[in-house]
Amino acid sequence: MKVFNKLIMGILCAGASFACLAAVEVGQVSYVRGVVTGQIDGQQPRIIGKGIGLHNGETLNTGSRAFALIKFDDGTKMTLRPNTTFRIEHVNAQEDRENALFSLIRGGLRALTGTISKFNPNAFRISTPVATIGIRGTEFDARLCEGIECEEEERASGKTAQRETRVVGRISLLRGKASATEDGQKTRVLNVGAAVYERDQVQTGIKSFVVIGFNDKTRVTLSPNSAFRIEEHEFKPEQPDENNSFFSFLQGGLRLVTGAIGRLNQKAFRVATPTATIGIRGTGFDLLCEGVCVSTNAMHDPARDSLLGKFINFFVKPAFALGDGNGMYAKVWSGAIELQLGSKTVLLKNGRTAYLKNNFSQPQLIPDIPARLRSMDGAPRPDKVNIQEDMFSESDQTSIDPGLYVNVRKGDVAVQGVDGNTINIGSGEAVLAGPSRAIRLGFVPVFQKFDRIPDPAKITLQSEKLINLFGTRGAGKESIECTVR
Repeated sequence: MKVFNKLIMGILCAGASFACLAAVEVGQVSYVRGVVTGQIDGQQPRIIGKGIGLHNGETLNTGSRAFALIKFDDGTKMTLRPNTTFRIEHVNAQEDRENALFSLIRGGLRALTGTISKFNPNAFRISTPVATIGIRGTEFDARLCEGIECEEEERASGKTAQRETRVVGRISLLRGKASATEDGQKTRVLNVGAAVYERDQVQTGIKSFVVIGFNDKTRVTLSPNSAFRIEEHEFKPEQPDENNSFFSFLQGGLRLVTGAIGRLNQKAFRVATPTATIGIRGTGFDLLCEGVCVSTNAMHDPARDSLLGKFINFFVKPAFALGDGNGMYAKVWSGAIELQLGSKTVLLKNGRTAYLKNNFSQPQLIPDIPARLRSMDGAPRPDKVNIQEDMFSESDQTSIDPGLYVNVRKGDVAVQGVDGNTINIGSGEAVLAGPSRAIRLGFVPVFQKFDRIPDPAKITLQSEKLINLFGTRGAGKESIECTVR
């Protein structure tokens, strides 16, 4: 019936000497408060209301006391703030063709991205007069501040901005595919610059490797088909006694060089493996874990914990495993490590290699890691990778200057300033992109942190309240526009 109606409208327009523009509908309006207009290229402005379809090439304007909640076909939700001009350049939610490009010309928005940014992290962008925002499956706010409006909101709030970032590391180098999963959260696709957090389990794919740079300059490389978990990581440069770093190596290959935490407080840095816990002494080392070495966290087998399983692991399998990659190898190329096996500690010095069948056997010194495993499928030593020094740099600026402010509630955003440099931010971080450059802030501005405009991530929980509180303007859904010549 819908197709038939469109056909009739097209015939009527043509018969009456109308020119019809079959605009591509890519989203809808969920709620409106106040006056909101939309204008498709070459056509007259129209009043936007609940249920109205949104199209590629359409520019939306919100009034001084208005906002609009909009939703796109891929599930992306946005709240457009008052006094905002926002243009839908192009949206395509079709599989393998995912693409989204918007322009924020003035004002601001709050966003919860959908499947486009999740399936293709490089395909979701928002351009502004001072910067381009690249979105990677995220919840974020963006606002262009002009004059003193944002500064007045900041001052009127009576609150003080607090540093609240949870970011402990960033992806410095990536080949192929890698992902991260935080406790109870959905798996995130990782890109260069993406943030990692405590309780993240990082996984590399086939023919893939990743290099992670931490805020204390610890560096970790994961080879293909590897898994690694950040249990704890807290770095306080001025309070070294409170520093702590605890990682779990679950499977595959790991190359690690310690940073400030290991240098300032060696006892505060540990790596748990399926066969031993490793303590460090200003160290660089490689670990390889295959076969029965793989952590039960990666693939749990209750039989391994039985008496028979322990007997087989201790007496039978070692006779067949040595040298075939079925177990864990540890090789030190800087400093030394301590292999902690129950109550016993074995020191492994620079240039030495040890083989551990399982957590019931004693380490055996061997000449080197077997040749077929030594290269780690091309995964580089992390100390040989050129890593940006400003990955965690923050400005101590506290004033609210004009420019584009972007903060992340969840996920990752990359902001490229007019100088061409890109600032990556994760959960709890913010960027100010000014007329000359972009800088990472040490806080989320109060005017964004406590924004009264609805968060689109919570709209499903607040929809009835929003309807009752603000009301809506209704209109029929449109997908064909006709204009008189």
